[in-house]
Amino acid sequence: MEISNDAQAVIFRLNKALNKYEFLVLFRFDKEKNKNHCRLIKGGVKKGEAPKDAVIREVEEEVGIKGVSITANIHQYDYVAGGVLHKVLVFLIDASAINFDLRISSSGEGGFTIKSIKWLDKENALKQLNFLDEKKVINIASIYLKKKA
Repeated sequence: MEISNDAQAVIFRLNKALNKYEFLVLFRFDKEKNKNHCRLIKGGVKKGEAPKDAVIREVEEEVGIKGVSITANIHQYDYVAGGVLHKVLVFLIDASAINFDLRISSSGEGGFTIKSIKWLDKENALKQLNFLDEKKVINIASIYLKKKA
């Protein structure tokens, strides 16, 4: 079985007005399945690239945020899709102190067109995300952030 090493970003910010953490999610169109999905940022690690560098690149490519720093590597999970075993490292990224304009870029996304980007609190992120692994990652990030507070 083919193996793909992937890096995923859980980007968060503190919404001071609500005193809640919010998570950045993508709403994407999946051409293969002909439906919209709510996802976290994730992409493949290129040959010779470190997973941390891959997640920083993916964040810049997909939503235009530059200069992010990784808070922590919080999780790892595997899944199989299309006969490929995906080994995913998950990184937590704090966007609270970064000034940026979000921009959508679907170049290099294959059949996945990014339709919109939204900041959602934990409860809404858990409702909107399509995949169980990504919901689990939001819960793990929330526990991590609560311990650090």
